[in-house]
Amino acid sequence: MRPCRGGRPRAKQGDGALRATTTRTNRHRLTRTVRPIAYDLALEVDPAVGRAYRGEVAIRLHLDQTTRRIELHAADLRVDRAVADGGAGATQRAEVALRPAQERVTLRFGRPLAAGEHTLRLRFRGALRRDLRGLYRVSAEGRHYAFTQLEAADARRFFPCFDEPSFKARFTLQVTTDAAHKVLSNAPVASTRRDGERKVHRFRPTPPLSTYLLALAVGPLEASRSVRLGATPIRVWYAPGKGKLTRFALEAARATLERLERYLALPYPYEKLDLVAVPDFEAGAMENAGAVFFRETLLLLDPRTATPLERKRAAEVICHELAHMWYGDLVTMEWWDDLWLNEAFATWMAFQIVDDWKPEWKMWQDFQLHRAAALRLDALRNTHPIHTPVRTPEEATANFDLITYEKGAAVVRMIERYLGASVFRRGVRRYIRRHREGNAVAADLWTALSEAAGEPVEALVRPWIEQEGFPQLALTRRGRELRFAQTRFRAAETKASDRDRWPIPWVGKVFAPRARRGRAIRRRIERRRDRSAWPQGTAAFYGNADEGGFLRPLHDERLFDELLARPTRLDPVERMGLVDHEWAFARAGVTDLGRFLRLVEALADEADPDVLTALRGPLAAVVDPLATRVGGSAPAAVRDRLVEIFGPPFLDVTWTAAPEEDERQRERRAALIDLLGLVAEWPAIETAAEKRFATLLRRPRSLDPNLVDAVVEMAARRGDAARFEAMRAAAEHSDTPQTRRRYLFALAAFRATALVRRAQRLCLGPTVPTQDVAFVLARLLANPAARESTWDFIRDHWARIARRMPPMLATRLVDATPALGPGAAAEVRAFFKRNPLPAGTRSLDQALERFRHDAAFCRRAGPALKRWLSSE
Repeated sequence: MRPCRGGRPRAKQGDGALRATTTRTNRHRLTRTVRPIAYDLALEVDPAVGRAYRGEVAIRLHLDQTTRRIELHAADLRVDRAVADGGAGATQRAEVALRPAQERVTLRFGRPLAAGEHTLRLRFRGALRRDLRGLYRVSAEGRHYAFTQLEAADARRFFPCFDEPSFKARFTLQVTTDAAHKVLSNAPVASTRRDGERKVHRFRPTPPLSTYLLALAVGPLEASRSVRLGATPIRVWYAPGKGKLTRFALEAARATLERLERYLALPYPYEKLDLVAVPDFEAGAMENAGAVFFRETLLLLDPRTATPLERKRAAEVICHELAHMWYGDLVTMEWWDDLWLNEAFATWMAFQIVDDWKPEWKMWQDFQLHRAAALRLDALRNTHPIHTPVRTPEEATANFDLITYEKGAAVVRMIERYLGASVFRRGVRRYIRRHREGNAVAADLWTALSEAAGEPVEALVRPWIEQEGFPQLALTRRGRELRFAQTRFRAAETKASDRDRWPIPWVGKVFAPRARRGRAIRRRIERRRDRSAWPQGTAAFYGNADEGGFLRPLHDERLFDELLARPTRLDPVERMGLVDHEWAFARAGVTDLGRFLRLVEALADEADPDVLTALRGPLAAVVDPLATRVGGSAPAAVRDRLVEIFGPPFLDVTWTAAPEEDERQRERRAALIDLLGLVAEWPAIETAAEKRFATLLRRPRSLDPNLVDAVVEMAARRGDAARFEAMRAAAEHSDTPQTRRRYLFALAAFRATALVRRAQRLCLGPTVPTQDVAFVLARLLANPAARESTWDFIRDHWARIARRMPPMLATRLVDATPALGPGAAAEVRAFFKRNPLPAGTRSLDQALERFRHDAAFCRRAGPALKRWLSSE
């Protein structure tokens, strides 16, 4: 551990045992008695010539005690020579022992190295990887590049180093490559010089960084114009020919960076800001300090053709990564068990900042869709706390999930609402300033927030961070009382435990008979059961105002009926929440499916597109698997019923936008088409979509961007070989990354057997980039006409597929397997037991649990569905 401010941090109250576990007894971590101070890393690499590269790293380090042995990380590298100075100018060569299973290299010296500072020099060789990890090679449009992706623990695959987040150090990088290449890293270039046909690029030293934040890009990249925020130059880097797609990213980066600086009252902490569009990239984006890497789809946009969702998603991801410049880069978690300190805060901050920049985008309604997914995952038995013990890099990788990001962000939002925005902001500023350029643990944040609030917050917050799951809050009106009862919500009913209790900073909403808006009421609920006076003059009541609490409110029948009588009195985000909660209760057997279907009917005239989007997933599941398992005419009858409910509102808006329509009205039309075309499969919509698709291929800007995704997918479902080839060609020759992804993913929606097989085979070659293999296969598994043959294809070609999927992406494929149906559960279990994924153990457990839940739901809900279909 490289401690904050020069010594081992003292354990904060209530956190001592946790610290001891994660820093002293974890045999997977390096000793804290050897600490790097600075790296000088020199590389020779040319992705256009071949995969081999070589380098030399000089590591200035501090020894707390005399030693003959130094251990650091190295994986898939060859270390040819290691030398350390011995003090007074003397040097000695080390005996080098690589330990591949531990991803370490051990250096043994004949004479002891005295306590104090030394410089360790290692000469090494490596190969540019193909799996999007470490330093890897990308080939795109006939050009070759090298990029890094080092989080969580892949810096060791790039160069020998102390590859743990607590070992922060300064980095000076020197790269020798072909003179035609551009070279980017975290810091600005200090100097360049010619070396024959090559150039030597030397960069300025960085501030202290963890190894996973080091960045390198080499290749024929081009740069946008530079815009400035104060002294900070901001540029976008991209593959040749894509410069026209940079304007949105520059605007979003400058606008959000300005707001981040204002919120944190601290200037951007690095010398420059480069945003780099990487043609093939494992993550969505990576917060390398000063050189942030992105998938092209999240950085390069044409505002004329990008959908509102694509613009919002890109802005949110850009802001998320820029928030990391403070949360994660400037202040870094001490170890991976506190990953949420980076990711939850960056997620929450991104929605907060983008909502301030573009209030018309209604970002917190978007967040509700993400939060709903986290609630679903956290209802499983195989979930984990936000703060969870981590021993190995594989366990760290497994935690880059909805719990760490979305649940973490929802809990951060709940705490902010409880403390108040200004108090919370003061605490966050204090935390960042106190630990800048160092490491921190959760207790450091609790301390700063408590100081800002003038009261202890740890007792309120720790259960939400350290306890898995979340509460179901039953709300019952009894005469003049409102009664509360909390227990843990689970996706399947289980016996309640006394440990299933949270301190809930509860906020509800009450509505007077003729009031247009509700009034918030607050209470801190500590016990399993509680009660309060029923608010006088209340005509309706909702148990989670603004969806601000990470919980599920279960309204009794009387309260639920009052909400259904006029659902529009709820804000859109609350209607979205109500849909999600009622669907979850129906799936878990807490309520009857009929109650959820009554809510669907009550929302027939829903005007908000995000509420309609919230309905899509549940209604798709009612069609398949539920109606499919009921069998007979049930699937067609459910689709017909959905047309009866949502067809009339669509006929009012039709396919064509009126000149006076705003963006939200256009989005509503798209959401209705999505429900009617992709869920209900209404022939009238499908036929019209095919006609529009034919025009879209000839004139890509002929269709409202809101409608393009649904039209393309409907055309694929009904498509023949000629249409398949047209979409493949459209993907290959697309002029934006979003268009390429849209047509590429649509290939997985074709239903003809021969075309399904063709889409499967494309996943083995360059047509489907490495970053997209798992997503295309997951979409094939979701396709009813393709899922069984796709599972056979995956098993038959697993060796080739596995080589194309980095660990984080491989888990996405596991997540998709429950679409195969309960009969495949044993087969999926056996397959992944024979072919284990390094970071996939928890994902497999979760998938197997979802197999069981899906089967139980279909058995239980079938009769209720039949009753609904037979009702008038």
